[in-house]
Amino acid sequence: MNFEISTDRSQIHPCPSPPSNCDRIRSVSKLVKITDMIAAEIEAHARLEHPTECCGLLSGRNGLVTDIHRLRNDADKPETRYFATPEQLFAAMRRIRESGQTLLGVYHSHPRTPAYPSASDVEMAFYPEAFYFIISLEPSVELRAFKIEGSRIEDVRVSIA
Repeated sequence: MNFEISTDRSQIHPCPSPPSNCDRIRSVSKLVKITDMIAAEIEAHARLEHPTECCGLLSGRNGLVTDIHRLRNDADKPETRYFATPEQLFAAMRRIRESGQTLLGVYHSHPRTPAYPSASDVEMAFYPEAFYFIISLEPSVELRAFKIEGSRIEDVRVSIA
């Protein structure tokens, strides 16, 4: 597998205490665990959908991502945005619930840009309890995760189990 797990601290800005007037990025303080099989499936989905963005949900138990739920990207501009219909999301969430799992993450690809949330990614971050995974394909494969709440982006360390 050719994944590079990044926790590049060069993009992390210090935040005054208390965090009023804080920059949008907080330091890496959280960890998300994902199986190597799921990481490989995210990469395969991104390569399959290239040059458009892929998207999907991630689920599991006890904080470990073990299942992937691919969704169709129905965005108007799928090369630079992702959008899953409410029907797709509802069906995936039902499968997650019926399997006794919980939603742990949302993923999508950036076919030609770094694995970092864009303004539209932040705008579409409707699940503050979920980790947001972004896989970049160029210049190299890189999988990163974030917590996004409001306009605040927190870099999350990814551990491949």
